[in-house]
Amino acid sequence: MGLIDDKKNVFTTIGAYTSLIQNQNKTNTTNLFPSINNKKEIVPYLLDTLKVVVGSSALKDLTGKLFTEFIDDVEPKLKESLKKQFINSNSGNALPSNTSVSAPVKKIDLFGKFKSNPNSKGGSLLWDKSTPSFDNLAYQAIVNDGTDTDYNNLTIRYNSNSDNYTFKPKSSSGTIGQWISDYIDNTTIINKKEFMTNVMDSVYGSVASTQGKTLEELIEELKIKKTLEQLIDDNDSFEISQNDLDALLQQAQALLNGVVYYDMGCGTIGASLSIDDMTNLISKISGSTDSFAVGNAVEATVDQSTNGDTIATENKQTVKDGFFQRIIKVITLAITQAMTTSPQIRMLLIMMNFFQSGDPQVDNNSNNDLKNFKVFLKCIISEAMKMINEFIFNLVVSFLIAMLVPIIKKIIKEKVNQYIGIIKSLIL
Repeated sequence: MGLIDDKKNVFTTIGAYTSLIQNQNKTNTTNLFPSINNKKEIVPYLLDTLKVVVGSSALKDLTGKLFTEFIDDVEPKLKESLKKQFINSNSGNALPSNTSVSAPVKKIDLFGKFKSNPNSKGGSLLWDKSTPSFDNLAYQAIVNDGTDTDYNNLTIRYNSNSDNYTFKPKSSSGTIGQWISDYIDNTTIINKKEFMTNVMDSVYGSVASTQGKTLEELIEELKIKKTLEQLIDDNDSFEISQNDLDALLQQAQALLNGVVYYDMGCGTIGASLSIDDMTNLISKISGSTDSFAVGNAVEATVDQSTNGDTIATENKQTVKDGFFQRIIKVITLAITQAMTTSPQIRMLLIMMNFFQSGDPQVDNNSNNDLKNFKVFLKCIISEAMKMINEFIFNLVVSFLIAMLVPIIKKIIKEKVNQYIGIIKSLIL
């Protein structure tokens, strides 16, 4: 039996059990979901399974849980995965004395975060100033041009004449591997507030439209995201088709305008969430551990952003399902970004290249630059997807168990009553 048949049987069995609970005739759901025929992507199939077991509300529940339970608990696993990928043949070598590695700011900050003032309306969402981080200290280094700024076991200096950073270990004692391991252990991979902002802004463009970025800059950022999406889908060609480039151009223009358009299958709708509404959302959810409350807050933005749209009004649940599926996809992408293209990971990759070859190997072409780290990107993304898939799978299993318990009780009760009837007939 093939994979597609196995997937169909899962939906058929769930449908039969659901019909048994509700005393309804079994409905055929096996051909309703395109994820059945998708052999590579696991997440869409798991999402369809959730909808069959629980209903559309499962997507909202999952979004809330990903923003709370998953993000709150995944940090140690992310660090272990990163340390494993940064272990090289020279990890046991002594840290070179007087190591100093230079790199252009634009090759560290691929998504232009450092161009946003943390005190501006949009910048206050992108930056969490409440805790020290690589990003915060790298930004401080720009403000304090020509002055050493320390973060973790690293010293950062910015030169405004060349628009370059210089990175060097604070101490030359120990090994290369120990320095990298210590850095990862004592940093934060995912800052919850900044992570939530990046996810929601990818959906609505509320912050992007206030940053003053050019259309070309937004297209370059979207190209990087598209490359990561392709790697998630097991496509390591590092080539973007003309059709995809055309779609990225439209998406960049929409982000620039602060109105994002989505094809919901029942028509195209425009979504626009003001910077004030985005600020209120992030303030509600960034410190919350209540997945239900977070899911509800995100759902409320769907109504806010599409208020008055005829298609959204007439196809409310379809629109919400489409939005939540997109948000879940963006969460997946944002996790891979945090582990592959965030400023501090870019710094570590450049440092690692320098330790290996004496050359940071920074390519001015973004696509070629990413391709230089092809093996690292593929391995890290694979690790990240395993974590996400496992989390969603465990949620599916928990809902399946909850669904099966009343079915099992019903079957047992019917059998017991049957046996009681048989016993009574033998006695009386």
